Amino acid sequence: MMNTENESSLPEKFNEDVPPILGTWNKLYLFVLVFHALLIILFYLFTKAFS
Repeated sequence: MMNTENESSLPEKFNEDVPPILGTWNKLYLFVLVFHALLIILFYLFTKAFS
């Protein structure tokens, strides 16, 4: 039989997960998106400058 105690504790475990930096997942995702956009702009500028 399945242990229902483990099933009920799963959502609590997911709620306790915190990203290692920036405190919340939304801030971490925003940082990644902004960083990605800056890299794209930087590479675009390098391409224009050295082509």
